[in-house]
Amino acid sequence: MKEEIQAIFKYLQTQMKAEYSVDENINYVRVSKPNYFQAAEYLRNQGFQRLLTISAVDWIERGTFEIYFLVHKLHEDIYVKVATEIPRDNPTIPSLSKLWLNAAMHEREAWELFGVSFEGNQILKPLFLEDPVEIPPFR
Repeated sequence: MKEEIQAIFKYLQTQMKAEYSVDENINYVRVSKPNYFQAAEYLRNQGFQRLLTISAVDWIERGTFEIYFLVHKLHEDIYVKVATEIPRDNPTIPSLSKLWLNAAMHEREAWELFGVSFEGNQILKPLFLEDPVEIPPFR
């Protein structure tokens, strides 16, 4: 890995207390909820211009949702998955739509299917479901 890329992950570890691991060509970063948006903003500023997805995993037994996004840095062909956990009883997290325009649609899907609210996303309205439901279908 180039020194520049090593510096990026060292910054995330020291400044945001991120946990970091690598599996083949995917870099995994786990941050606390307060550092979620800041980690995304930092990666965007470091050249990760392509947001591939934002989604959620419902960890029922832990009482949390894992919210994650996957970004790609084209010129170095580096993938980074950033994840955080939020409580199931108050699933809110900042929207990444200010950083990547396509984030809004990914967040909209997670909102509808899991009930996660992305603060700052202006298009949180039904995308797939025709009738409102009390419990989101992927919960």
